[in-house]
Amino acid sequence: MTETIVITDPDSDRYHTFGYISWWQQEVVRNATVLVIGAGALGNEVIKNLALMGIGNILIADFDTIEDSNLSRSILFRTSDRGRRKVDAAAAAVKKINPDVKVKAWHGDINFEMGLGVFRHVDAIVGCLDNREARLSINRFSWAVNRPWVDGAIQELMGIVRVFRPGDGACYECTLTDQDYQIINLRYSCPLLARQDILQGKVPTTPTSASIVAAFQTQEALKLIHGMEVQPGKALMINGLTNDIYTTEYPVKEFCMSHSTLDPIVELPEASADKTTLAELLAVARERLGPEAVLEFDSELVVSMVCGSCGNVEPMFQRMARLYEEAAVCPHCGTKREMQMTHRIDGTEDFLDRTLAQVDVPPLGIIRARNGSERLYFELTGDEATFLQFA
Repeated sequence: MTETIVITDPDSDRYHTFGYISWWQQEVVRNATVLVIGAGALGNEVIKNLALMGIGNILIADFDTIEDSNLSRSILFRTSDRGRRKVDAAAAAVKKINPDVKVKAWHGDINFEMGLGVFRHVDAIVGCLDNREARLSINRFSWAVNRPWVDGAIQELMGIVRVFRPGDGACYECTLTDQDYQIINLRYSCPLLARQDILQGKVPTTPTSASIVAAFQTQEALKLIHGMEVQPGKALMINGLTNDIYTTEYPVKEFCMSHSTLDPIVELPEASADKTTLAELLAVARERLGPEAVLEFDSELVVSMVCGSCGNVEPMFQRMARLYEEAAVCPHCGTKREMQMTHRIDGTEDFLDRTLAQVDVPPLGIIRARNGSERLYFELTGDEATFLQFA
């Protein structure tokens, strides 16, 4: 049976031309939600492309602000945006490009501050990043909730585009070398507190390479949205010096640390980060798994900093990787302090009345509950209506 192609009026439909594409489904595009991580040169181009095509909901994630050097490579930014958060400027530009599109700006560190459940509730993830650590985080998050993602990278006139899909070919971590891991670990000090003064190497790029790579990234995301065939675990290599474009396939790394999927994930529509307490979530876990069940975080939670010299105790309740080295120094006597940490809640804690947000769990976070070898993963689905709210 031949599918009917509906041709609209070009004077009244901004998507008229797309109707001539045999596989294009504007309704699918209109209902799609795309997470774009990184609002720099690549992110600007991807966001612009998505807006032009009428993607219904665009979630823009970045933690940076605009400086003059961004203006030569970022189509969505203007001189008047200097010092403004990139996500806010990009979101405002989207509405000017296409008022049909709904957009949400999220300002934060993708490594630690976005709930894992967010990745479950989007149709496509596009990484527009300039560092290995964030790529590795996205890769592990995407695998954890079984979502594919599109990676892009540029340097001078060179570019690379890759689709990674859990269980189908190599993932991003499969491509990492020992040197890559060393570079990632440079961000942390010996006790794994984040360093504030690590110099970030700047990668030289041009707006032309950003446009080319972002165009391919957008196309791959569009194919994922439409359920079309992609080539996961392969890289599209673009050499702007010689005008060569070719693909290469990565080998799957045995025992790769990213190859872990959370199962089963249980949605909790009544649970949210800012209202649900540790005691309440622990009660849910024990109702499902038995009275010996515990809650487990995916990273160490620093409960307090204790100074052995002056005896000062400072409550922290933050994930260790989010604390900078200066947090280890006692503000009263200058002595190095000890961290009191935990990664599990067993019901004996004196802070069970704290909400999940108060122990550094983000909206739409996913928390593991365990009783022996039996596990469940609870998603704070009550945050969906508020967090995934697009203007």
